[in-house]
Amino acid sequence: MLRAPFLLSLLAVGATLAAQTPTKPPPWWNVQDDVTVSLSYNFSGPTPFQPTTAVVPSWYSPTVTAFTVPPAVTLIPQLNGHTDVLGIVGSGAPRSGLLKLKVDNDPHLDWVKIFWFQFDSFEGASGSIRKAIEQDLGQYKRTIVSETSVPLGSGWNQVTIEAQLIPQPGDETVDWTMTETALGAVAIDNLFVSSKCVKPGPDETGDATGQIEGFAIDLTNSTGADCRAAAVTFGPAPTFARSYWISTRATLTGAFHQVIRLNQSGGPISTTSLPQSTVTAPGGASDLAVETVQIAPGVVQQFVYALVDSRTAATNGVVLYQIDASSGLLVGAVPLPGFPTLAAVPSQDLGLAFDPSGNTGQGTFWVTATTQLGNGVALEFARNGVLLDTKSNLPPQCGGLGYDDALGNFYGFSSAVQASPSGPVQVNGFEWSGYDFALTGNRFCGDLTLANPGGPRGGVARGFDVYRTRGSLTSELRLVCVVQAANRQYLYELAGPFGFGWSQFGRCKMRGGVPFLGNNNFQVALTGVPDALFGMMYLGFSNTTYSGLPLPLPLTTLGMPEGSLSISLDISGPLAPPSAPGEFSLGIAIPPTPLLGYAPVFFQWILLDPNVPGFLAASQAGKTVLYP
Repeated sequence: MLRAPFLLSLLAVGATLAAQTPTKPPPWWNVQDDVTVSLSYNFSGPTPFQPTTAVVPSWYSPTVTAFTVPPAVTLIPQLNGHTDVLGIVGSGAPRSGLLKLKVDNDPHLDWVKIFWFQFDSFEGASGSIRKAIEQDLGQYKRTIVSETSVPLGSGWNQVTIEAQLIPQPGDETVDWTMTETALGAVAIDNLFVSSKCVKPGPDETGDATGQIEGFAIDLTNSTGADCRAAAVTFGPAPTFARSYWISTRATLTGAFHQVIRLNQSGGPISTTSLPQSTVTAPGGASDLAVETVQIAPGVVQQFVYALVDSRTAATNGVVLYQIDASSGLLVGAVPLPGFPTLAAVPSQDLGLAFDPSGNTGQGTFWVTATTQLGNGVALEFARNGVLLDTKSNLPPQCGGLGYDDALGNFYGFSSAVQASPSGPVQVNGFEWSGYDFALTGNRFCGDLTLANPGGPRGGVARGFDVYRTRGSLTSELRLVCVVQAANRQYLYELAGPFGFGWSQFGRCKMRGGVPFLGNNNFQVALTGVPDALFGMMYLGFSNTTYSGLPLPLPLTTLGMPEGSLSISLDISGPLAPPSAPGEFSLGIAIPPTPLLGYAPVFFQWILLDPNVPGFLAASQAGKTVLYP
């Protein structure tokens, strides 16, 4: 994703390119809004302990954000190819120091802070650096702490740490404990810090990913038309009543395509006609997306965007049509002149999502497509239609796309044929990170129990959207699916996401494909835990109660002050060392037992880590259903 720096204030001179551009930053890096802080340091120039660049909200105070530098830690002009680094030079006797960086925050009750930082680290042969977000259980718990390290050469490594702090604290403090025992040196360089306030909260409870929520809406009955896609908007507080916006394809020659608004029970509310017909755009609006704009405190305006591919007409292309969700009126159009030609990307159902953090907070549109060679791609467009970026690591035939801006993940819905032990499936979901734009490995399917005689189980994917429930202190992610089965279209909702929980260490992920009954390759992995020596995975059948006690259950009395039990401990795996540096994985052969179809299962790891109190830590958890 193109994230060109947008500087609110230049606090120091002499910034290097490396000090301006972190590797795989959060989607909201350098976004100018009321909830996000982005700071970079290269320790150069006349004020080395001030940020080189800062993009900060109005409440941010530069006097609160400050380093505490112990006497042993000094500026080192040159160290193995880096200039102006912060560290300790050895004297032959052990030397150490605790370096601290306090970052200003604007606390909100029941909000969550996503805190991310990245830096270059040099330890040498006789030094060490321990790094952590300061433990302050009086203010917050550190949850989902994930750490990775990538070699940069010449003894330097790039370290990235992400955490969620619950509840959102008054500030955050990062600690580096530097130790040098001989004549070498230890140091850090090129520091980046990002924090974002999130409300509603994370998915600490909730149903398993893929679990069917509520009832299906027969869109053919509700609209009387050929339905292609869906999007979700909300009414005002306190009910936050949902509306489903459904794109419908005209069938009569020359007739115009429409977007129909339904209430949350499937009853029609209004109809918006698009200025494209079966002649200019035979497929109609292939996907929809929603933008929410805050126009005053507590007051928002929503827009629905309809993506129409009219490249089959000689003078037309791909266009985004903007609909005012309050009135249903068509209020604008954005051509996408940089969209690939029909020779490169044939006419098809396209996916659409809006990313409010894109292009440093100006907002961007992501469009998924399949190339002529059969490869899935995602194209990022600016508000003026300019093509900004292209990603090519997606599954093909993704006709529906959604973005969860709370945690920065994309979700797609593909009609590509997926083999399963019980027959082919064409309602395939996947999760895609907005940080590094890589597939996370987390997978889901549509409702495979939906009748579709003579066709693939559960029908064929058409449209898709994601939203978070509103009106409570916490929220749950919902996946809205539009499918065709038995010559009819249906809309239903699924629970998500896979990762959840209050506990501290790592990120829980799927591997090895969809958890179908009979899948012998399915794995549960935990990543971002470089200091853990051993781990044991537990499988449970509940995330609400265990042995008569409600979940999540704090584990303070067991010596894990920041740990919580998120699942019932019904089945344990073996105690095992890491499967790769910084990660654990365990294969699970899922029995081909029909009675297990759509059974919810939950996963959590317990880790042995010498750097945590009591040497034991509980991980983030995962949740999914088992697919028949």
